[in-house]
Amino acid sequence: MSPIRKTAIRRDATRKSAEKALKNLLGAGDVYENYRALYSLWCSHNSAVPELRPLFRIPGIEADGTLSVNDEFRRKVRSLAREILPQISSEKAIES
Repeated sequence: MSPIRKTAIRRDATRKSAEKALKNLLGAGDVYENYRALYSLWCSHNSAVPELRPLFRIPGIEADGTLSVNDEFRRKVRSLAREILPQISSEKAIES
């Protein structure tokens, strides 16, 4: 397997994980847990999921610091997730 193919597989797996976390965040999932999961993906593979950047640029919220999970935080994060999900979902999977 070529290095390019391995990179593509890792990128696809990261994007699928991000999509799952975004869907959970918009559904009944815990906002904090899914936000942290997305931040973890961002920290380790930000080139695979550049669409997540706005989630970690929210004024007054430090993604790697202490978070106050209140209604405003939930509203902002869910609003951004609604915008990001179609971008992540529209990306084609790796073609065989």
